[in-house]
Amino acid sequence: MKRVIQLVLIAWVVQSCASRAERAAEYNDRIVGEQKLIVDALVVMDSTFSDTNATKEWVDLNYANLQAHVKRAILALDSIGPFQADPSLQLSAKELFRSYEGLVDFEYKKLVEIKLLPAESVYVAIVDSNLAVQQRIFMQSKIAQDRFYKAQEEFGKKYNLEFE
Repeated sequence: MKRVIQLVLIAWVVQSCASRAERAAEYNDRIVGEQKLIVDALVVMDSTFSDTNATKEWVDLNYANLQAHVKRAILALDSIGPFQADPSLQLSAKELFRSYEGLVDFEYKKLVEIKLLPAESVYVAIVDSNLAVQQRIFMQSKIAQDRFYKAQEEFGKKYNLEFE
């Protein structure tokens, strides 16, 4: 009888750990889903910058859409809340999304201004400025994403998750 109780307890512990890991994976997936929506909007905005036929209205619409996606994702993190009593991944995602917000509000805004300049106003210094802004966006987003990935790895270790 003692052996049966031990086996039942072991089975219960294994099941509890598995369901906790599943909940942690679902939690991570919700946050990553929000991040993906932002990245998709960034891709659209970046393609708008390279589109030589993009109108002012199209640029403005895609920029407003990007801003809205970032703000919505930040709000979504509040509704998602922390995982159980552990806010580490939520806080890290919020830091990442806030860095996206800063990039959109400042660096992408500069790119929009440059994109909307009349062709006769574009000269070497403007092109250099555009390239410098793009480089800052790349570096700042890489740093923020690397921080988030590290927090995500720690979260995964804590809750027995393996990321692909």
